[in-house]
Amino acid sequence: MNLRVNYFNNNIFLNDSNIQVVEIENKKMFYKFISDLYLIKNGDYTNELYFYDNQNEEINLQSKIEIYINFFDLDLNSKKNLNSLNKKIINNLSDIDKQQIFNIYKKMYKSVANILKNIDLPLILNEDLIIDDIIKLFKVSINDKNDLLDNLLLLIDLESVLKTNEILFLVNLKQLLSKEELEELYKYAIYNNITIILIDSQSYGVKLNYENKLIIDNELEEFVL
Repeated sequence: MNLRVNYFNNNIFLNDSNIQVVEIENKKMFYKFISDLYLIKNGDYTNELYFYDNQNEEINLQSKIEIYINFFDLDLNSKKNLNSLNKKIINNLSDIDKQQIFNIYKKMYKSVANILKNIDLPLILNEDLIIDDIIKLFKVSINDKNDLLDNLLLLIDLESVLKTNEILFLVNLKQLLSKEELEELYKYAIYNNITIILIDSQSYGVKLNYENKLIIDNELEEFVL
């Protein structure tokens, strides 16, 4: 998979053995690039950039990318992740499991219905829950960590299991992780076949291990490392 950005001179080539890093010193271009990615993340369309395969065929990734900017509030329990998690659980339930869950729910329903008969109010109890609704009642969530790198590795695990997104964009992450931590993240993403792209608003010079790098300076000169 590759990425063409109309206002970049160079295409971004993604592969299984390296992590793509884009460092944009020009603030207006940095903002525009992030804004266009958000359009795709939210299911909208922009003709400024598109993803394509090795046969130059366009790939539709609307709503199939995720952008992380605020790493102080990294939401592993986003609605998107939890919906995917519940779907994963439901898909792994056997027919016997589903019937047992419904039987338990029917007993709970009868107990609550009997209580409501004694309350002098016009109350309605929903009897027609489907298995998806019942599983959501358990409020299964991700047990996140207290360390940023640990949470990022957990994020890779989530994507590996749930396959919610095609690409993760991590914005200005280099401000928060050391060289050793970044390389550990890179190795883990490559090992799990999860595509991540780092986007930074400043240049960090020479590339690290496992990196391919595109630098765009303030004058919009581009350098490929």
